Amino acid sequence: MAKTKGTESNLSSDKLLRIIEYMAANRLPMRLKDIADNLQISQPTVVRYLRTLCDQGYAYHDAHTGCYAMTWKICRLGSSLESNLVLRSMAGSLLSEFANRSNIGVLLAVEREGSLIYLDLVGAPHGSVDTMLRIGKDAPMHACGSGKILLSAMTPGRVRQLLERNGLARLTPMTITDPDAFMEELDRVRQQGYAMDNEECELGHRCVSVPLYDYTGTIAAAISAFGSAERLTDDYVQELLPSLQQLAKEISFRMGNT
Repeated sequence: MAKTKGTESNLSSDKLLRIIEYMAANRLPMRLKDIADNLQISQPTVVRYLRTLCDQGYAYHDAHTGCYAMTWKICRLGSSLESNLVLRSMAGSLLSEFANRSNIGVLLAVEREGSLIYLDLVGAPHGSVDTMLRIGKDAPMHACGSGKILLSAMTPGRVRQLLERNGLARLTPMTITDPDAFMEELDRVRQQGYAMDNEECELGHRCVSVPLYDYTGTIAAAISAFGSAERLTDDYVQELLPSLQQLAKEISFRMGNT
């Protein structure tokens, strides 16, 4: 039976993970031949994966000995996953209580390497979260409230760098696509302490977002209340904002911010 593209991809992923796990378990640099022999993978295949790991900074090749070893960059993946899981665990019950009490959807988001990651989402008990099918995928930082909050914590230079890298895609007629206008939007976010997605990501849907602070007083994450534009009117946002900010304060306290 011929291998499908998906099967080949799975086998390739399996080999890469086996190489990473094997090298991570060995504290000393290793020869290509030893890695290949112990894993029973051909040397050309092993060296192809090792080159990729070296190119991405997860491994290095000692030109003098010809050996390979993992770098400390691999530790960052574990640290990031651990911190994300801890934050989600700390905030989960409070998010659920808020959603049930307010009958509105609420989500938790963080920034990682210039991208927005949703860690948790609780839909409104009597509503729908169809609009949030993007959860778990890349999120447009410039067009959502959480993204604006997290960008507002960065230096103008860093923000400009990310805008140049990621662009300002027009998702709806309401999306801010001019860099200067977006920088002014971030100034407003800093001054007022919250951010809005005014149908900038999806027509018919709005959200209001506030920051979460860690023990250093730094913005480390954001929470957002989201719903239909018909429900999340300007008046209702102002009515909802104090309780959303109180929720943020409670979660921030669990993060060590006093």
